[in-house]
Amino acid sequence: MFHAKDNKQGYIFDPFEYLGPKRLSELKNSWAEIFRSEILPELPVESLRKYYHDKNGRPSKEMYSMLGLLILQQMRDLTDEKAVGDFMFDSRWRYALDVPGDSDREAYVSLKSLWTLRKHLTEDGLYVEMFEKATEKLAKIFKVDFDKQRLDSVHIQSNMRHLGRIALFSRTIKKFLLNLKRQHRVLYDQLDSSRFKGYVNKKEEVLFAAVKPSETAKTLSLLAEDTHFLLQQFSSNEKVKSMSSFQLLSRLFKDQCTSVDDLENKGK
Repeated sequence: MFHAKDNKQGYIFDPFEYLGPKRLSELKNSWAEIFRSEILPELPVESLRKYYHDKNGRPSKEMYSMLGLLILQQMRDLTDEKAVGDFMFDSRWRYALDVPGDSDREAYVSLKSLWTLRKHLTEDGLYVEMFEKATEKLAKIFKVDFDKQRLDSVHIQSNMRHLGRIALFSRTIKKFLLNLKRQHRVLYDQLDSSRFKGYVNKKEEVLFAAVKPSETAKTLSLLAEDTHFLLQQFSSNEKVKSMSSFQLLSRLFKDQCTSVDDLENKGK
């Protein structure tokens, strides 16, 4: 169920008073106040309503705070894990994103929720509207250096696409390797353990949640190279080629890569 605050409805009491007057004063004179009062209300949350039922189902995470989370992640060049952690535990982020409560319903966000929202944004190109609104707002109203970091919408849009593709490559490679391990253990054991065993031994979220936005192009290139190697390694083995997970891997490479060298440029 779609959940977004009414930004026109204020608070009777400041929910951040518990921080005390000195810390609250510091927040109100920081980038967090600018983000909370000027950027957050402008985010195009209504564009996401179509992905959620208006009345049925469990409420989504609050949409303004979630879109704000994605913007701050890109601005700070943070991994998914670090961004989610700052959302839950950093008072500056909580203030900037207007998340005053300490309950899990308000202050907890999972990696899966972040990935789902990013998927929606990249599928329809909604990230373009989101980051352009934030950039235009800053440029029009404020002439500040936002902690000497700026929103570069072109790079951010590219990074968002890359992060989604990194997840797709990681999941597909892992699925193939797990099936290869079960069905053809001898062949699996012949693979370079330092290169490929990490896909199988790590939890799925660890495979791509630790990638910074600035590192996405390099990571994506490495994943494409691993995919290409696996396809070449088993190209003459009919039993492996008949595996559905191998066919998925092959289709992924054909869809996403003209060649390994061209991967980074595709879709820009």
